[in-house]
Amino acid sequence: MSEKKVTHTPGPWAIEDDTPGESTGLRFAINSENNVIARTTDGWKEAQANARLIAAAPELLEQCKMFEQLLSTLIMEGHSGADLERDNLQAILDKVEGESA
Repeated sequence: MSEKKVTHTPGPWAIEDDTPGESTGLRFAINSENNVIARTTDGWKEAQANARLIAAAPELLEQCKMFEQLLSTLIMEGHSGADLERDNLQAILDKVEGESA
């Protein structure tokens, strides 16, 4: 497997309360150094949860890549079932990294 070029803003990403006023609902900004990556405006309950998920994306991506390598090792060692899971994970990573429709 070849190493893929990173095309997203590298992490770590952090969340910051970006709520403009009390009656507008929660709004969180997801930041990387001085760049705003995204903002959530999904209502009181969902805004912070979505911001945490988005902010964790770089770390989740790295863990998925490590898991893909582990599955590849298991396949080489003859463990059954790992090939299907690796194929599913590769399809997801391809979507994340912009390599499929």
